[in-house]
Amino acid sequence: MIHEKGTSVHTISRILLRELRQERNIQQAHISHLLGKASTSSWSKVESGDTPLTLEHLLTACTACQVWPSEFFKTVQDYTALLEQHGWFVAAHGSPLPKEEDHLSMAAANYYAATSNKAQSTWRHFSVLQTPWPFYGSCEPIDVFKWVLDPNWREVATFELPNRPRY
Repeated sequence: MIHEKGTSVHTISRILLRELRQERNIQQAHISHLLGKASTSSWSKVESGDTPLTLEHLLTACTACQVWPSEFFKTVQDYTALLEQHGWFVAAHGSPLPKEEDHLSMAAANYYAATSNKAQSTWRHFSVLQTPWPFYGSCEPIDVFKWVLDPNWREVATFELPNRPRY
């Protein structure tokens, strides 16, 4: 069954891993190397959803970013709850959804394409691992999730913004 707003824990995880890697200034090549892969594109394919995210990938990326997997999984759980609160269906087990059925994956790809030449994360005031749950408004979702959940913010975020320091 295809849901209008459907995604999976796999997709939430790989988006958060990408954001965390960028926040910590870790290169894709470093994670690929830790995984024993010669090509930088091997990790890029995981982040884009072209290669399925495995437990080995996740644990290696957490190690590279110096994050406890339990802290990472708590963040995934909080974003799962946030999406569900906004009417999303989030598959919590089984295989990842095919890319053409995963609305979060498609929306995230649009976000990254629209912001690829813009100042990075100019709106972010909180770390990737600080989540907006359970008190929405006490901490903002990271940009890619705001893009997905808030059409008004999406309109503002598409403008070229001055480069400000990341928080």
